[in-house]
Amino acid sequence: MIRFKTPLEGETTFHDLVYGRVTFRHDTLDDFVLLKSDGYPTYHLANIVDDHVMAISHVLRAEEWLSSTPRHFLLYEALDWQAPQFAHLPMILGADRAKLSKRHGAANINEYQTGGYLPDAMINFLALLGWSLDDRTELLSREELIEHFSLDRVGKTGAIFNKEKLEWMNGVYLRRLSLTEFVDQAMPFLDRNLPESVTRPLDEGYVSQVLELIQERAKTLADIPQLADFFFVDVPQYEATLFLKGGLDGKAKTEVITIAWQKLEKLAAWDAATLEGVLRSLAAESNLRTGELFGLLRIAITGRTAAPPLFQTMAVLGKERCLKRLGVTLQVLASSF
Repeated sequence: MIRFKTPLEGETTFHDLVYGRVTFRHDTLDDFVLLKSDGYPTYHLANIVDDHVMAISHVLRAEEWLSSTPRHFLLYEALDWQAPQFAHLPMILGADRAKLSKRHGAANINEYQTGGYLPDAMINFLALLGWSLDDRTELLSREELIEHFSLDRVGKTGAIFNKEKLEWMNGVYLRRLSLTEFVDQAMPFLDRNLPESVTRPLDEGYVSQVLELIQERAKTLADIPQLADFFFVDVPQYEATLFLKGGLDGKAKTEVITIAWQKLEKLAAWDAATLEGVLRSLAAESNLRTGELFGLLRIAITGRTAAPPLFQTMAVLGKERCLKRLGVTLQVLASSF
């Protein structure tokens, strides 16, 4: 084992591009190991040689390496080499302000790709962990980051990895995509995660109609199959308890669904405007609040209480599927009340 003999007296001072002037007294440093007993170099020696050979001009690394930097300056001096400039960046922390780790949900970058996060959103989010353009700008393109990034805007305080903010930012980037781009990005997730019973290959024209309705709601690409799966099956899975909500009793719900089925079955045109006109008229005729009727129909058509706009959803699903779902809803109501 070979160690570096650190001077007993004096101090090492260097300029850090984030922390400014930094000084360490030599009596606080040990005689650190350069070569281990097996002959392999330690990081302290290996990174110095590696950076010198590659003519590295700037070393940007985590602040936890700040205390090792005087050792590295002593090595550069002993070898008569020019030291690069150093910048020690703030740590990325979990919500408890401890160093981010797997127990906080830290993941490999490939896992975020699989999880449906866009590269541009990820870069934007990571760039703001410890750096900012100003006190208000959150969304920056790669070009803007390249143009504006400077080390003098890097902070010294550890940055919290806020997963909710990442999801919000990714949602913004998803909404900025053109519909064609959104479909291209979403197709692999739909193909992989929709139920096996769904016919493949997926019809891209139909997928475009579906995704146009849910683009505003998706936070990640991985959300899309769950948001859209009811569009790809004949009849969704109904939870009978959903039909128990609301002010109408079972008989009234059965009657209004029956009337809706009869009115819709007679329609020659099947578009959002026509459907809205018929169903708003039905609400008035039945002395129902539109919210109450449309909420009941939303469950009948989608199997959910929260879904894309009702009339556009029905238009995309088509007349045959919608009538079939209303018929199944009547069966569910008959067995639930």
